[in-house]
Formats: sequence, structure tokens, C-alpha cells
Amino acid sequence: MKLRKFFFIFFPAVVIILIIFLNKNLIFKSSGPLIVLSTGTIHSGDILNEVLSDAGLEKSEITSLLATLNPYYNIRNIQPGHIYEIYHTTFGIVNKFNYWYSPVEYFSVEKSTEGKFYCSKKVVPSKKLLKNVEGELQTTLWEAMTQKGINPEMIMNFADIFSWQIDFFTEPRVGDKFKFIYESYEYENNVKIDGKILGAIYDGKQTGKYTAVLFESQDKKYSDYFSPDGASLKKMFLRAPLNFRRISSYFSYNRFHPILRYWRPHLGIDYAAPTGTPVSSIGDGTVIFVGWEGGFGNLVKIRHNSTYTTWYGHLSRFGRGVKRWVRVRQGQVIGYVGATGLATGPHLDFRITKNGSFVNFLKLKFPPSQNVPKEYKEEFEKTKEEILKLLEGTAPSS
Repeated sequence: MKLRKFFFIFFPAVVIILIIFLNKNLIFKSSGPLIVLSTGTIHSGDILNEVLSDAGLEKSEITSLLATLNPYYNIRNIQPGHIYEIYHTTFGIVNKFNYWYSPVEYFSVEKSTEGKFYCSKKVVPSKKLLKNVEGELQTTLWEAMTQKGINPEMIMNFADIFSWQIDFFTEPRVGDKFKFIYESYEYENNVKIDGKILGAIYDGKQTGKYTAVLFESQDKKYSDYFSPDGASLKKMFLRAPLNFRRISSYFSYNRFHPILRYWRPHLGIDYAAPTGTPVSSIGDGTVIFVGWEGGFGNLVKIRHNSTYTTWYGHLSRFGRGVKRWVRVRQGQVIGYVGATGLATGPHLDFRITKNGSFVNFLKLKFPPSQNVPKEYKEEFEKTKEEILKLLEGTAPSS
């Protein structure tokens, strides 16, 4: 009697404890084997083979699973922070493996009814919204946009769109206005991700007004930002800053200097031309230096965007109105060939920096400056009209 009483009192308690313990990691099925859900996060130094082994999977299962996943996602490229989910039996047999390489995208390796693995890429279902933002600068573009709740990546994308028209380091002024419309995706797992900027406007006191429209062709072969008239916003540099007779010295890390009489780098190109030959800016930009600079003599420096700055040295004189912080246009005369500084004869010492380092101008590949191709003109016009209407405020604001 005592034994029976003990059994009825303690056996249910033991069962409840086991259910609570097991339910943290187990999913029970009404039929079939018990399925364990093991989840985790990849850490620095992890190897996927070891992660699966630690989860209790059979070696043969691991081999087949990784062989199926690897053609879709290189298993050596697993990154810290990525999440994995393993659905497997208590005997180490895998039903499904999910590898989340982003908050909303993952690869799923599942086992078919025949017992063979197959892999597919999956995306969490979402809905796309269009949001517009507009504001006015009181200090900087960065501060004005962050106050609107715009994330840093979106701010940089906006600046990149107009990087060939506007020097955002020096040209923004208090009272400048901006506006843009962009895609925003809300996923069923409560993740929100901003998409592409569809259209943008920057109206500045110093820069004037610029409008950008994103055009993506239906055949997916063409995608870029253009002004409403179909002109590319990416401006290719002129292939030379002047009409020259010959290149008298090329870019070199070891060149014998004719005046100093020793070997040293020459990180530019010397264009030989008569004194007084006009020198033009190779692209739109802002003058950041004009004056005497040691061996360069009379020098002009122009910053074109956050990447490129050009130098024009040994000038005999400067172009009319060329002074620091003045905006110049592509092809505008900014000076004249001379022999000032350390020069044996009249020539232009032309140099260009990319991200702060001198590079060989003759070997640079610049972004194309191609307007909307003729075969896409009709499609572009339709897209442009839709986006310009959205920019006028017909889309819901963020």
C-alpha cells in the first residue's frame, strides 16, 4: 500500500520535471521519432563540422549535409554572429539544417522522403513600403538626416549619388534642402531593412539644385542614377588637363630629378607645353588650395569628391576667379602652363590622389559617363515620371 502511494505521488512529479527539462530542446511529434531542435550562434574560430559534431550528429550525416550545403554557401566562410538551427533525432539523424547568414535570409538543407539531402535559399516573407524624407540643414547633412532617424548607411548612399556634383565636405550651407524616397521592407520576423533610394533631390545655396532618379531596366541589364533629362550623374574625368605636345615624364617611383640631380619618386605626369597654355580642371570640384607650394611653384588643388583630388603644378599664373573654396566645372581654365618652382622648362606637373594616395592617372579606370541608352529611353521616361511624382509627396512619409 505504501509503495502504491509512493508511486502515485512521486511518479507524476518525475514526469513533469522531465517534460519541463526536455521541452527546452525537444519538439514532440504525434508520430515518428523524437526531434531535437539545437540552435546556436557561430563564434570566432568555429568550424561548422565541429559545431555539428558537438550537437550530436552522426559523422555520415555531417558529411552529407556539408557536401549539400557547400555548393550554395562556402562552409569555410561562416561568420561570427550567424545563426544555425538543427532539427535532428536523438540518434543524430538530421531532418533539417538552417544556416542564417542574415536576419532574413538563410540556406535550408532538408532531407527528402527518399533520405537524400537537398538545399534551397529562403527569404522571410516581407512587404515593401515606400517612404519619403525631407529636411533642411542647420549644421551638416549628416546631423540633419540623423535627426530624421535615417541610418548612417542610407546617409552615405544619398551622398554617393551626388558625389560627382556636390562636395559634401565644403559646399553644404545652412538652409540647404534635401528630399528622397526609398524602399523599406518589413519582414514577418519583425525585422525592418531599408532598401534602395529611388529618387533624391539636393537644393543647395552653393551648389544649386540636383535631382537623381534610379532607373533599373526590366531586363535587369541596366541600373544607375540619372538626372531627369537622362544624363548620367557619374562624370568621367577629362583624359588630360590641357592640349599638350608630349608627356615629358611619366608616373614613377624612381625618377632622376633634372634639377636636384638624384633619384626620387615622381608621382605625377609632366605634360610639356608652351608657357601660357591653358590648364583645365579635369572634372567638377572645389578648389582646396591655390598658391605657392615649394618645388611645385604655383599650385592648384581641386577636390572632386570624397575619393579623388587633383594637383596642377608649375603654373605661370592662375585662372580668373580661381581661389580657395571656389567651385569649378569640368573643362574650366584654372591656370596656365609655366616653369615655376623646381622646373627646367615650361610644363604642367599633374597629379591625382585616390583616397589620399597618389596614383597613376593614365592607368585609372573611371566610372562610365553614359546617358540612358536609346533602347531604354521609353522605359526610362515612364520610370522617371513615376519617381518624380513620388518625390512630390504622394508616397507616405516616414
